[in-house]
Amino acid sequence: MNERSDPNSKSNSDPSSAIESIADQATRSSPNKKRWLLLVQILGFAIGIALLGWAVREAMNEQNQQQLARLKDATPIELLTLMALPTISVGLNGLIFWIMLNPIHKIRATDVIATNAIATFLAYLPFKLSVVSRFVIHNRRDKVPIFTIGAWIICEAILMLAVFVPLTLISLWQQQLNAIWWISVLVSIPVLTIVGSKLSMLLSGESGRSRIARAGMGSASWSKLINSTAFIRVQSGIEMLANTRGALGVVSMRILDVAAFAIRFYFAALVLDLPISIQDSILLGATYFMVGAASPFGMLGTREAATIAMASMVGISSAAITQDHSGQVPIAATVLFVTAAEALVNLACAGFGIAWLRARPGLPIETV
Repeated sequence: MNERSDPNSKSNSDPSSAIESIADQATRSSPNKKRWLLLVQILGFAIGIALLGWAVREAMNEQNQQQLARLKDATPIELLTLMALPTISVGLNGLIFWIMLNPIHKIRATDVIATNAIATFLAYLPFKLSVVSRFVIHNRRDKVPIFTIGAWIICEAILMLAVFVPLTLISLWQQQLNAIWWISVLVSIPVLTIVGSKLSMLLSGESGRSRIARAGMGSASWSKLINSTAFIRVQSGIEMLANTRGALGVVSMRILDVAAFAIRFYFAALVLDLPISIQDSILLGATYFMVGAASPFGMLGTREAATIAMASMVGISSAAITQDHSGQVPIAATVLFVTAAEALVNLACAGFGIAWLRARPGLPIETV
């Protein structure tokens, strides 16, 4: 099944013009709701900025001065490594989206990575501009139908949960990275993915629509809905999940992405001479990623505050030696260090993404 066009979409191969319309697309709503949407989003973003200010204050307090002073001793290799890790994350997340969509609609992997780079930078801002940018660019430039894009993003979120739910539950169960933890994680995630994919096969394609249609008990309106173009495009999401090889590829990339986030924190803490364990790094990285992905007001400030608060609650790095031996958790400087390195990388990647999409036209429909 290849959904290649949308009668309501406009052809526009220039991603910069598409990006210019993101704000209008994001705030489009009924007149009665638009005002409240703007108010809630602006308020949420303001709270995020306030939380970022709190995180900066925590990082700059007297307890963390010793760690911050070590930044001047960081070697070029250490700094380049901290820049390389978020770059790898941008690429991995782009590949995740490409693998997910590939069975349904053909787009160059490099184009999806470039779009992901733009969306990743826009994730700092409110109105879910990162999500809207994917709709605008892929619909206008790559002719992916709107409903297919929606199903695509939902499927990516489902497979994200297939990684993070087992990871969280197993971590709460074991509370340490032992052999049982590794075996449980490496077995449960693929098994859960395969089972979900096999179940999705029952609802994919024409046979799947027939099964869904039977649930309507012969209702004419239900039958009309099931056979509509919009439903068929939404159903393409089920076909993405039903592609077992693709689903396993997505969760494999997501596991690598989690590892990249964990290594960021581990390596940043080493640069700041703050000893933390790999287990602590995984928890920090997972919290940082999940809060940023879930925040409806932009990830700026919310994930930093949540990561610092979580570290304080569970006592991450409490064994680190501090100047006053207070026993507090000097993790704020590490979190802000990770954010600063990531922001520079994401800005550069977004600029590269825009330049790449401007220079490369989308794949012609007839070649797929």
